This record gives sequence, C-alpha cells and structure tokens, in this order.
Amino acid sequence: KGMLFYNLMDSQSGAYFEQASFDLRGEFNIAAFAASLDVLVQRHTVLRTNFYSGWKDEPLQVVYRNKRSELYVEDLRDMEDEQQNEYILEFTRQDKQRGFDLAQDVLMRVAVLRTGEESYRFVWSFHHIVMDGWCLSLVTNEVFASYFAILAHKQPELAPVTPYSQYIEWLEQQDRQAASSYWSKVLEGYEEQSRLPQAKIQGKTGYQAERLDFDLGAELTAGIQRIAKRYQVTINTLMQTVWGLLLQKYNGTDDVVFGSVVSGRPADIPNVEHIIGLFINTIPVRIRSQVDSVFSDVMKQTQEQSIASHVYDTYPLYEIQGLSELKQDLINHILIFENYPVEEQIEQLGSSEASSFTITGAESVEQTNYDFNVVVLPG
Repeated sequence: KGMLFYNLMDSQSGAYFEQASFDLRGEFNIAAFAASLDVLVQRHTVLRTNFYSGWKDEPLQVVYRNKRSELYVEDLRDMEDEQQNEYILEFTRQDKQRGFDLAQDVLMRVAVLRTGEESYRFVWSFHHIVMDGWCLSLVTNEVFASYFAILAHKQPELAPVTPYSQYIEWLEQQDRQAASSYWSKVLEGYEEQSRLPQAKIQGKTGYQAERLDFDLGAELTAGIQRIAKRYQVTINTLMQTVWGLLLQKYNGTDDVVFGSVVSGRPADIPNVEHIIGLFINTIPVRIRSQVDSVFSDVMKQTQEQSIASHVYDTYPLYEIQGLSELKQDLINHILIFENYPVEEQIEQLGSSEASSFTITGAESVEQTNYDFNVVVLPG
C-alpha cells in the first residue's frame, strides 16, 4: 500500500524502480531464454499481477490467469564499441525513466542487447511492489535452470511453487490490534524527528542519486565481529546501536528513531525463503541512552527491542507512522543490513557445469523514497 501510494502521488519519481544489468559472454539462445521467461511468469502468480486503486476505495492486486513475459531484444553488432557503450547507457536510463504503470504494464521486463557474436548486455527491470531484492537471484536461477532444460529438450526440474497468496492469507490472520498496541508503546513520548546534517540546495534539482562506498577493512571488521560475539548480539544490532548513538550526537538528544528494513519473511510459512513476492518492510528503531549508559547496555537493549518487534515487523509502516506524534515525519532515512549480495549471486549463474557462458559486470540500481539510505554489506 505504501509503494502504491508513492506511485499514485508521483508516477514519474522513479521510487521503487529496480534494475539489474549484467554482461553475458558465450553461446546464448534467445528463443530458449524467451520460453524460460514464459515458464517463470506462468509459475509465479505475483508476476502476472497489476494494481488497481479505484475499487470501493480499496487498492487491489489482481492476478491474471494468463500474462506473457516482456522481453525486448536488439542487435547492436553494427555499432562501434564506443557507440555501443553510449547506446547501452542511454537505453538503461530511458528504461528507468519509462518506469511502470502499475495498473497496465507487465511489472518485470528483460531487455537483451546483443553486443557481439558471443556477447550480450542484459537489463532486467522490475517494480519493487511485486518482489524484493532477495527474489532477483531466485528468479534468475529459475529462468536459467529452465533455459538449460529447454536446450537439452528436457522438462525443467523445478521445485514446487509455494504461492504468494499463502503469505497474504497469513498476513490476514495476524493480530492487528496487538501490533498496533506494540508499536504505540515503542513510540510513546517520541516527539522530535532525528535528522542528519544536510546542505540546502538552491533550486529544485529532482532526484539525483549518488553512491559513496566505504570499506571498513579486515581489522575493524574482525573487531566488530568480536564485540558482537562477546555480547551475543547480531552485527546488525551493533551497527544500529552505533548509528543511533551517532544520530544522538548530531541531534543533541538521548532519544532517536530511524528506519530499518526487515526481510519480513515469516518462518511459520513452509518454504517461505523461496516464495517470489514482496515481503520487506521498514520499521522504526528507537535508540535511547542515559548520561551514564554503557555502550554494551544500549546494544543489549537494541537487541531486545529487535527480538520483541520481530513478531510485529510485518505491520505496515504507514500504520506505524499513523500511531506516532510525527506521522509521515517519523522517519527520514533508513539503515539496511544486507545479507545477500545480489550482484555476486547473478555472476555465479554462469559458473555451473551446464553453462555455455559466463556472467560479469553485474550491477543493480534501486531507489527508495528517502533522501538517504545507509547500506551495510557484511563480508
């Protein structure tokens, strides 16, 4: 509902548009790939859905019995290298700009740009509303498993599908009243937004993403792991605590809230880690300390909050915001702890024995509706 709301407010914003691109080198059969993409879309209901907002004021996700996948193929072999590179950059930019019409478009599309006799550039785009980043490797693994089976004239051996509707049914059985009371209590008495220092930019420039990468190095990483182990907390908890204390310093307060992204896949549903669909949610993390607080105590408190909120972490963020004094202003940035490097998983696709190609240069782009995202990648 939150993503649909942002889309209806500004369908051109690019928020929640997801795009992964990679290079494939080697023998590649486009007809077999198109067939395997169709198999994927037929198997997973969520990839045959659209979203309507006008039915009795309730948004609906409608599942179609039949919907073809969307594959675009273009041959760029008659272009010089430099011209090809420019064309691919522009194509990728325009694909993002095109976005998705949630009520009409196929909400996942693949473009294959042929760059040489045995080289291709893939641009794989989807709207976050149908699936989360975790699904991208599930989807690509399945498509290529079908692809190799089709080439070998065999039936693809794919695991039975657990439909996304099982999760929707599970969600509808949750105790909304208990979740509402829990989050009201977590946010009780919190009245001032935690902000980060930011520059005032003259004139409206729109969304311009910039990515800054920092490597913590082996020594500091080992130290982080040691402390987490000593106090029996997760590295995510340690990072959240550090971030919370930093925010406290910037805001001259001992009480801050920021957003944290949770995977949202309930262990009660068998095979949940293989379901293709949207599960993630953003929940508030509140970090409080006293003048004489010891870091390890604040960290343990954060871990306890994390365990307690886990039961309620599928409660929608817009509902949680509604319970707070600050409403929409409760959260202005998010911290994401990612256990799965999507790019690496895509590049491993070409490393199986059946493979006649290799995959390199994988990169993924995503945009949220926050001005600032902190992403922690362990490893």
